[in-house]
Amino acid sequence: MKRLNVRIKTHLTKRTKKRRIEVPLPLPHQREILRDRHRHKRVICGRRWGKTGAGLIAAILGHGDPSGPGHWKGMVDGGTLYWVAPTFAQSKKIERDIMLAFANSGLVYVKSEGRIEHPSGGSITIKTAAAPVSLRGEGLDGMIGDEFAFVRKEVWSDALRPALSDRRGWSMFLTTPNGPNWMKDQHDLDGVDPTYKSWQCPTSDNCLIDQAELDSALLDLGQASFDQEYRAQFVDVSGAEFSGLYFQTPKFWFDDWPPESEIRFRVIGLDPSKGKNDKSDYSAFVMLALAGDGQIYVDADIERRDVRKIAEKAFELCALFEPTGMIVETNQFQELLRCNIEDLAKRHGRPLPIFGKTHSENKRTRIRRTITPFLSRGELHFKASSRGAKLLVSQLQDFPVGAYDDGPDALEMGISLLVDLLHGKTPPA
Repeated sequence: MKRLNVRIKTHLTKRTKKRRIEVPLPLPHQREILRDRHRHKRVICGRRWGKTGAGLIAAILGHGDPSGPGHWKGMVDGGTLYWVAPTFAQSKKIERDIMLAFANSGLVYVKSEGRIEHPSGGSITIKTAAAPVSLRGEGLDGMIGDEFAFVRKEVWSDALRPALSDRRGWSMFLTTPNGPNWMKDQHDLDGVDPTYKSWQCPTSDNCLIDQAELDSALLDLGQASFDQEYRAQFVDVSGAEFSGLYFQTPKFWFDDWPPESEIRFRVIGLDPSKGKNDKSDYSAFVMLALAGDGQIYVDADIERRDVRKIAEKAFELCALFEPTGMIVETNQFQELLRCNIEDLAKRHGRPLPIFGKTHSENKRTRIRRTITPFLSRGELHFKASSRGAKLLVSQLQDFPVGAYDDGPDALEMGISLLVDLLHGKTPPA
């Protein structure tokens, strides 16, 4: 790979000769990403796309628009940066590339700390996600997340994201997919959070990879593995209930709710967290609007909340969405929650019909039976700009092998309530 020489400015000694950092030249398919102004970049890419080269350019020189406020500082700008790899073995590969880039710079890479420092005060430190506690403490100007689809979400949310806050630091994830896991949630923030931008970049973008090699890899791997490893696709989870084709129907995502005159019923399904605090499972509110043509439009609000916050959110959403009713599973915990919601609504002079739901069949069977016909007919549409809706879709794609099913459960109850109302049935209050 051709390399760009960056002159080191130093006053260490008058006899210092030319010292240079050898940075890879950006390849044509990398330039758009490196020039983009977004603070958080998610590059979902195929194998041999050139992740390490793009990461070295961003970490050393910075990225974005060098002439305006959209420039994110690199090491030579004085930035304090982390390069985080999933495992120790992978961090050693990054160490090799870092040492190669700085071999003629006169700068010293301190292996015991995994750090190299620049005269500007900037530094790059190689870290591993295998020891999340080591990622806490230091404020960062930026970080490279290497193969972060293979890292636990908490490494980002609990350790690294807070480290970027005080300096308004940037992040760049460079990773192949690992099924539709939390990295897909990050990818889906594109268009929802204006600070995020995401790309899906197949290996074929790299002009250095021969098409015959790709054709050979397809024969060796099979379509599913090739789609993930080379086409950068979020391949269906093995054992998932719903076909990936269900999520590719026309108008699966919608931007604007139907006009009021076209909506027959609006309902909210609630699957609350069963824990005692906001570290428990997710509570899922799913808002559904049934249009006159039978199409169902869906939004969701899925977060970790304690009982008091669930009741407050229920009242808030009902005031905004004005549903015909809300449906909640009937058991001891939900009965207490329902009383809290009803009391809150009465105090504000806004009585709300809350229907109870007693489940007599297996959850997987119930969700499959209720949701599958609507998904297969393309009659479910999800709010494109909603983080909650995208999390709901992600849980549907993972069901029943995923870690969470709060969203699908609330969606099933909401659809059931719509069907009852459509046929003139009133569920038990």
